[in-house]
Formats: sequence, C-alpha cells, structure tokens
Amino acid sequence: MFGLGFGPLFLINLLFLLFWILRKRRRVYNVLILILLCIPRISGILQFNFDDEFDESGKVSYFKLMSFNVRLFDLYNWFNSHDTKARLFSYLKKEAPDVICFQEYYTSTREDGSFRNTDSISKHIARYSHIEFTTVLKKTDYFGIATFSRFPIINRKKIPFPNSGGNFFIYTDIVKGKDTVRVFNTHLESVRLKWEDYRFIENLGNDEVNQDELDGGMKILKRLRTAYQKRVMQVSQLRDTIRNSPYPVILCGDFNDTPSSYSYRILSDKLLDAFRESGSGLGNTYAGPLPSFRIDFIFHSQQLKSHRFKTYRDEKLSDHYPITCLIELPGSAD
Repeated sequence: MFGLGFGPLFLINLLFLLFWILRKRRRVYNVLILILLCIPRISGILQFNFDDEFDESGKVSYFKLMSFNVRLFDLYNWFNSHDTKARLFSYLKKEAPDVICFQEYYTSTREDGSFRNTDSISKHIARYSHIEFTTVLKKTDYFGIATFSRFPIINRKKIPFPNSGGNFFIYTDIVKGKDTVRVFNTHLESVRLKWEDYRFIENLGNDEVNQDELDGGMKILKRLRTAYQKRVMQVSQLRDTIRNSPYPVILCGDFNDTPSSYSYRILSDKLLDAFRESGSGLGNTYAGPLPSFRIDFIFHSQQLKSHRFKTYRDEKLSDHYPITCLIELPGSAD
C-alpha cells in the first residue's frame, strides 16, 4: 500500500533535502541516500525521453496503439454534460489509432439508436473487433472490454480470472503485413469504492469530515487489501498466458495498480513499459477524485519497439486518460 504514496513521499523527501541543505546539517546525507535508493522507482512515474529514434522514411513498419478505459462512454452522465460521448468519439476520430483496447466498454442495441458504439467504431475508426462481455442487461445493454483493429484478426480468446465476478482478459492475434502480434487487453480487480468512500476522500482536510465518515474511511483500506490479494492471482495467470504466446506480445489495460506494485513488477519482468521507453513528463493516467496515479499501461515484448508515447489530458473524457504510442514491428513495411 505504500506504493500508492510513493510520489508524495518522494516529493516530501526532496523538500527535506532542500531544507537540510539550506540549514547545512549533516542530516542531508541521510535524506540523499534515501532519494538515491528510490531513483529506479522514479522512472515509473516521471520520464524524460528526448531522443526518439523514429524512422519516417517508410522503410519501417509501425502502427498506432491506444489503450483507454472509457467508463462506459459516460453512459450515466457522470460529468453532467450530454456531449461527453460526442467529444470522446471526436477525439478517437482525430487520433485515428490502428488498434484500440477499451476497458469498461459499453454498447447497446436499443431501437432508439443511442449508444450503438460498436457500430460507430467499426464504421468510422476500426473495422475488425474482438468484444467480450461481463454483463448483459435486457438483451440490449452490453458491458465488457473490447479490442478494435484496422488490420485483420485471425484469432480471439477470452480467459476469465478465477474467483472474480467480472474481471478477465482477452487476447487478439492481429496481422499487419508479414507480422503477427498478440494483443492482450485486461481490466484487473478494482478497489470497488462506494459513494461514501469518494465523499470521504473529497472532504479530506476540511471540516466536513465527521466521525461516521472517518470510520467509513477505514473500509477503504480493507477494500484496497482485498483488491491487492485478488490481483496477485490475476497477474500470475496473465503472466503465464503471455509466456506461452507464439507471437510478440502487446499488453494493454487498466491495472488498478501503480508502478511500485507487485502487479507491475510481475508483468514487467519480461515486457517493456512503453512509457519508460518513449514517454516524457508525468505518467499519471487516473483522472478521478483519488490522487493522480499511473494505473493504465502499455507493455510490449522486447522484439517490438515503442515510440511517441502520449497521455491525452487536454480534456476529461473519462475518469481515466487515454494513452497512445507507435509500435514498431520487427518485419519490413507493407
């Protein structure tokens, strides 16, 4: 759980370092040692990549990849703005990704035509799709995760996590030219915070927090613990499946965990983190009421390369920011 506070704790230690330097005290060395020990962790939340060897000659094969927890395309109008979905689709069309991994995906077959998201994406953005659902309501409303591609899909598979009501992962084999890649898309166990938990978090530091809310805040720690325990089993299953892939792997998703977590360490053991490889600046991807964390990731096999990693924060389209990068394939261009 201390991984959640790594960023603020590191900043506090930097302030202490400056303080002891100004006071000319020997304690500066104690803080400096702590900071130096943490440097390997810093690259998980802050990056400076200025030299991106990107070949624009056309001799190298690339495709644009996006991972985005779309929060059901604002189905329940959380933002109190009826144009959120329209702005989200406008963004998707502008970015024009070749492969998109959606989490918290939603689509409908209602007769009124609203939220027919699969039809819209297939028609205007990416033709091929692999969609799996966790919940179907009234035979018209479908909830799950989805991978869309402009390139042909030759294989699809859904793998549920044991002892988890709605979490699973899918993999999709996509062919571009002479190359085939296996794209994993997942949404790992959420903390499942309730309305009163968010109220407690939003009211921290002011006089509106009463004893009942403080008691309720303890439930957040219990939910965090439960989610961590479930993700331990989930990432082990995901890792084993990835290792058996016959193709280079891309892993996208909402991991609900930070770069200082056990989940990240296990999944990044044999895979490269696209943000570390080609990102710059702060990597935070969560846009909700909790402190800003990097919990959405794009990993890839070492046979692949990533370029121009970007987190889109210009406007709020969900409680997560979309992330994109260019994936360089090992084969020649089409």
